Amino acid sequence: MIECSACIIGLKNMKIDLLSPDSFKGGHPHDQYNWLREHDPVFWHEEPGGSGFWAVTTHKDVYNIGRNASVFSSEPSIMIQDPDPGQANFSGDAKMMLMMDPPEHTAYRKLISREFTQGPAKHYTARIEQLATKILDAVTEKDQCDFVSDIAGEMPSLVIADLMGLPLDDGRELYKLTEVIHSAPESLPENAIAHAVMKMFEYGQGVINDKRANPGEDLASKLLAAEVDGQKLTDAEFLLFFMLLIDAGGDTTRNLVATGMYELLKNPEQLALLQSDVDKHLPGARDELLRWTSPVIYMRRTAKQDVALSGKSVKAGDKVVLYYGAANRDENVFDNPHQLDITRSPNKHLAFGGGHHVCLGQWFARLEIDAILREVLGRMTDIEINGDLNWMPSNFISGLTRMPVRFQARPKSQISARH
Repeated sequence: MIECSACIIGLKNMKIDLLSPDSFKGGHPHDQYNWLREHDPVFWHEEPGGSGFWAVTTHKDVYNIGRNASVFSSEPSIMIQDPDPGQANFSGDAKMMLMMDPPEHTAYRKLISREFTQGPAKHYTARIEQLATKILDAVTEKDQCDFVSDIAGEMPSLVIADLMGLPLDDGRELYKLTEVIHSAPESLPENAIAHAVMKMFEYGQGVINDKRANPGEDLASKLLAAEVDGQKLTDAEFLLFFMLLIDAGGDTTRNLVATGMYELLKNPEQLALLQSDVDKHLPGARDELLRWTSPVIYMRRTAKQDVALSGKSVKAGDKVVLYYGAANRDENVFDNPHQLDITRSPNKHLAFGGGHHVCLGQWFARLEIDAILREVLGRMTDIEINGDLNWMPSNFISGLTRMPVRFQARPKSQISARH
């Protein structure tokens, strides 16, 4: 565990440590967030081995910074830790789209943005619902399962594999690699993350070879045929796109569905309300669970120039880290922010980020979340946690990696067409 003596600060001996994965065991550290929003909303956080960073915790600042790419850059990294020049770099000089600014980012995002807008996503609704039914068909043959791997992780794994034209079983294996990539290095064997990235790229190279020889209408084939400034993507550029789509395609959905169900089980009155009229309450429940769980913990920006931020003097080159879980409990924006309320409206959560880098797959995520929760609520009753929970050892992604449950499968005669 990283100890920052400089992060032990005044009132009530509140310890601020947003680097250690231990702070995120069990979810976001809302005691720290609450203190920071009230007392030091733009807080200088020490970083052992690094330069330190500004931790931003109010909704207003997170919202505004995320929409101001002219002052707050996504380069050189969206991660707190700067890239290690001595570490193996499998992609050469190519950059992931998440770490680009306009106009470069705009050009690359256009390659796939059309596939992920609300219209095309809705055309995929029937297929997503079929996959959700398939997942629950397998689970309801038993009276227990691991809710994370058997349900929450299955949905995005199958959908992104389907979109990319990959075997569905391969989607499951790629999902396992993303879990390793997002884990804290100290929680894994030496070089485990580098090996996972290498395996992801090796698989992606096979996709390149296959789709160039046998192009189809899938997203991978379209990416390989696309051009930026008259040039097709290099292998390295495609591999970074591939990794981003596999990775980001699962984070929000997987962690929202698993952690969201956990939170509903902890709030039985909200679960009962949702079950009483799924059609009426599901859209509100989905957005409230996104606010409540905030699967992506942070995104980093880097100041391009000196700027004042909530009374602090941020210098050019400083790291500025946006904490979405903190913003999503801001008392100045949300009434009773620490109360789970599936009827909350309006719900101005920032779980999908904002600005140029707003989550590209948000419409697919919404469809996937709705489809799998509808199946779960319609076909599983008396759900109970049946074992120890495991949380992802990460300060970047918040979510469960294991949640064993037991349940009763609803008889098919009691299942309506839309549950």
